[in-house]
Amino acid sequence: MGTRNHPIQSNRHYFVTTNTRDRRPVFANDHAARLFLTGLERLRRNLGFAILGYVVMPDHVHLVVVPADGAQLGAIMRLVKGRFAREWNHQCGESGSIWQPRYYESAVRSEQQLVQWLKYIDGNPVHAGLAPSALQYPHCSSGGELVTDLEAYLGGSWTGRAEARPSEERAPINGPGGKRAVGSA
Repeated sequence: MGTRNHPIQSNRHYFVTTNTRDRRPVFANDHAARLFLTGLERLRRNLGFAILGYVVMPDHVHLVVVPADGAQLGAIMRLVKGRFAREWNHQCGESGSIWQPRYYESAVRSEQQLVQWLKYIDGNPVHAGLAPSALQYPHCSSGGELVTDLEAYLGGSWTGRAEARPSEERAPINGPGGKRAVGSA
């Protein structure tokens, strides 16, 4: 459930944060982080939402997502969180809640704000001391294996369904090693 009671629009980008219950560092376990991202990719393909940026931190996740036509952000987040919890609990032989019940969303209102959120995502593991650069952190959109829909979305070729394409070089926004193409196709 989101924190605000406002209409969620399809084909609009949202910055989303969801925390683990009691801020337990579930994703400090590399296998848990990879399992989360594998499930996220599977749901993205099945539901057709776009992922413009992501980072999996030890006790929380940030996403920039775009619900496809007719999709609801609440339904996407319920499935993302629920499926991971079931899979992780099954693998660990445990039961119970992994996530805090709510998530926080903010509609991204401009390309400038989108760039700021993507910079924030890239900087999160660096500021937390988890990696010297976003490119070296395996669980974020700059350094990870999960390819985003950012180029297709900003280039105007996003069809309302996720169609991630690998880029030649994935680099953090204005970060070391180059610039990610934001605002140009």
